[in-house]
Amino acid sequence: MPHANEIFWPELQPESMPTHFNDYAERLLAEGDSWFAWAYMGFDVSPSILTELAFDRRTATLCYAYSGDTSGDMARMSMSAGFMQELSARRFDAVLLSGGGNDLFDALAQGHILRPAGGGDPADPASYIDTAALDKLKDYVTRNYERILSWRLRPTSQNKSTPVLLHTYDYPMPRPAKAKVFGKPAAGPWLLPALEAVGAPEGLRFEIIREIAAGTLDCVRAFDDPLAGIHVVETAGTLTPASPKAKGDDADWVNEIHPNRGGYAKLAAKFKPQLAALGVR
Repeated sequence: MPHANEIFWPELQPESMPTHFNDYAERLLAEGDSWFAWAYMGFDVSPSILTELAFDRRTATLCYAYSGDTSGDMARMSMSAGFMQELSARRFDAVLLSGGGNDLFDALAQGHILRPAGGGDPADPASYIDTAALDKLKDYVTRNYERILSWRLRPTSQNKSTPVLLHTYDYPMPRPAKAKVFGKPAAGPWLLPALEAVGAPEGLRFEIIREIAAGTLDCVRAFDDPLAGIHVVETAGTLTPASPKAKGDDADWVNEIHPNRGGYAKLAAKFKPQLAALGVR
């Protein structure tokens, strides 16, 4: 019978930490954003890729992920000291990282990346993308990942040979669907207002975001290096897009940028074969 992934939050629920981890056949260390973490505002555990993982053997995941974290947050010592220290404190069977999505969403919400079509073809999604700004964002995310991955190789690390798994998110549908807290709209949408601000036609909005996201995720894919123990799980294209008019839970998405439990289960299914190939079953 499969064992549910037992997730521990040393910073959010320190009182729930086990006295030791020796009873677990396998141990995972996770850092990242809401796709690994609690819901917006962090009032309670919500579905994520981690909650939808199950294993043949009893497995504990020590999780430092926070909803809303960017790769920049993850790379700052002030935010990730606990995660970095865990790399030296104990040996894990795998390290899971989820980062870069919020960097893109924040950049879009702040008016970067997108632009009016101007002299370009208004029917071409590429006309609405500021490639220089997108390249700058990709460089920023790349440098943050480089720093985070360097911690694994520090002299004090017990995880120099521990495999690391990254992932490539998926393509969200721009739509008027906010994240909710206690059933009430609390944040977002992130993509739709940015697209409306540059006059992007309704029929092109998903393709514009898909093209931007694909470009951003290429910088994550570039880290795939099995010989160095770094593996990129290809999750892009896994989920069924929501309807552009849907204001709530629809298809595989609970709001504009977060999957629902069924969506996360599909994403977790992409992680399972890769983890099994690395001996984490």
